[in-house]
Amino acid sequence: MKIVHYIEFLRSNIKTLRNTLIAYLVVLVLYDILLHLVEHGHYFIDNIPAFWTIFGIVGCFLLIKVAKGIAHIFLSKDVDYYG
Repeated sequence: MKIVHYIEFLRSNIKTLRNTLIAYLVVLVLYDILLHLVEHGHYFIDNIPAFWTIFGIVGCFLLIKVAKGIAHIFLSKDVDYYG
């Protein structure tokens, strides 16, 4: 079960993992800005530097928060539900 050891390793190094993923997102935004300098889009929205990268990051964050909120509403029980 190598995957269990891998997950334990990631959980023990959570700060390093978080910093690595943040650095990866920053590199994606910078790459998108540099790509914008070389190519120009066909539509207005394509001409905004790093729009689609930031749109994807914000969209993913909002999906997570909305799903967590909906799950909390529908799946949470009262304190005395079982008693």
